[in-house]
Amino acid sequence: MSYTILKALILPPGGIILLLLMGFFLVRGVLGRIFIFTALSLLTLMSLPAVAERLAAGLEPYPALEPDQLANTGADAILILGSERYSWAPEYGGDTIGERTLQRVRYGAFLSRHTGLPVYVTGGSPPEEGGVPVGQLMARVLEDECGVKLAGVEDRSRTTWENAELSVPMLRRNAIRWVLLVTHAWHMRRAVDAFERVGVQVIPAPTAFIHREPGEGRYTDWLPSAGAFEISYYAVHEYLGQAWYQLKDTLSSGGAERANAGVL
Repeated sequence: MSYTILKALILPPGGIILLLLMGFFLVRGVLGRIFIFTALSLLTLMSLPAVAERLAAGLEPYPALEPDQLANTGADAILILGSERYSWAPEYGGDTIGERTLQRVRYGAFLSRHTGLPVYVTGGSPPEEGGVPVGQLMARVLEDECGVKLAGVEDRSRTTWENAELSVPMLRRNAIRWVLLVTHAWHMRRAVDAFERVGVQVIPAPTAFIHREPGEGRYTDWLPSAGAFEISYYAVHEYLGQAWYQLKDTLSSGGAERANAGVL
């Protein structure tokens, strides 16, 4: 226990938190202390597993699908959303999918084995990255390593919003109405909103849950960790993403209303 606490306080972000704390008492001036106190507080809170888990819990409203009920979901297909890539992977001889994409791909393959449904993937590459689109990399892993034959690949989208918009033609071409949508549990709410906005009927199939059931707390939940900070980062990213998508919807609706008013 003492070793765990010591390690948490020495390794980042714990060590950085201690340095900021010392800086707070050494710095002169009220303004400087305010800036250090704000940075210290935010870094500490975002680095605590207990806080990170609570942030993520608000993003995970959809429960996991029960494995024994997968044969009766009513879905027509499985759609897996891409995430990041692992660039220049020397052990694979080039680019491949990253950790988060792999988690989604693995669960998509699991669903495929248990449902027999056709599998689709969606994911492109940001302009600054270039290279093989994430959707194509996902297809390689699914077909070569998981033995899952792909029914379709969308490889131009760069955001969740574009995942939805650019997947529609692919799905409609094959008369797909309902999809098991595979993504991280903390990303599912924004993904469902994006797909339902373009008329795709979604059955959430979340994976990689973060929050635990009440009563499972540990003392390490109150020790800073880099893993907790990463979770907090993605949680904040999702909350901001939801706000941005709501703003886009509002602006789009407002523009349509003004256009209709002009016609009338």
